[in-house]
Amino acid sequence: MKQKVATFSGEEIYAYTIENGKGMSLTALNFGAAITEINVPDKNGLTENVVINYQDISNYEVNPYYLGIVVGRTSGRTKEGLLKFEDQAIQVEKNDGNNHLHGGIKGLAKSIWEVTEKKDSLIFEYVSPDGEDGYPGTVTFKVSYVLSEDNQVTINYWASPDKKTPINLTNHTYFNLSGNKKTDILNHSLKLASPSFYELDKESMPVRVVKVDDHPTFDFRKGKLVKDVVDGGYEQTDIVGGGIDHPFLLDDSVEEKITLTDPESGRTLTVKTDDPAVVVYSGNQVKQTPTLNGGTAEKYAGICLETQMPPNETESYLIEKGEVYRKQTVFSFNAK
Repeated sequence: MKQKVATFSGEEIYAYTIENGKGMSLTALNFGAAITEINVPDKNGLTENVVINYQDISNYEVNPYYLGIVVGRTSGRTKEGLLKFEDQAIQVEKNDGNNHLHGGIKGLAKSIWEVTEKKDSLIFEYVSPDGEDGYPGTVTFKVSYVLSEDNQVTINYWASPDKKTPINLTNHTYFNLSGNKKTDILNHSLKLASPSFYELDKESMPVRVVKVDDHPTFDFRKGKLVKDVVDGGYEQTDIVGGGIDHPFLLDDSVEEKITLTDPESGRTLTVKTDDPAVVVYSGNQVKQTPTLNGGTAEKYAGICLETQMPPNETESYLIEKGEVYRKQTVFSFNAK
């Protein structure tokens, strides 16, 4: 189903909805391929939206929290906005102090995508021109959201450049399994198959990999409540405004890498991915405006599970001319 919902700078913005036979649905915009709704049942069969969106659709034009969008060409921060590879340093847009964040001022987040609708999927395509946000090469991007009958949302990423360029995509949906943002995510339980993570400096740049054995606040291998982490008085949580905004390296031997659970609604989200890392962001920078679904906004309104390559490691995600970038992440929803 396709519905016009806004006009941004003279461009028509449409919302596209797909649904399965179990009462689950997904809605996304052609602007940034932003997911605005994922409606799933709770333990009592009540179907509600489990992602955060803006109360006013017009806020997606600026989208200060990057709600729901596809992030790229690269995810996370790049120090000083410098792409360093092959003895060269290419300057890309600085949009986070002295650093580059989430693809730059425009990026994929603020681009109009062509959308193909199918019964069980939405396929988004965008051609990023050479030099956009400072990146080299023209790149054709394709992203699909596929909704299965067993309440899985599969995100497939595909990109092909005409020149060597870094590509590291993710999705920036904020999950809140309480449904319709009835509560924050502090009482959600998070479990990560992650033996190590990146410590951050004061600019939130990753600086070194450390073991969670040595930093138990960030040991999620057995699962823990989000509130027990953000209230822990740990220096690394203080750096990012009282919470989590860190890359975690994932254990490749474990199939289900991430589990998020809300005991009140009974909803559980499990994540499989072929990416080696996830940036977990607990919504530490969300402020009172712009308002979100439910008409309020506050810290910890939702949590992002941004599967990706570790950020600021340009050499590790260079794609050659003629090569194809492919990644997949699967979000599975259950309730009991």
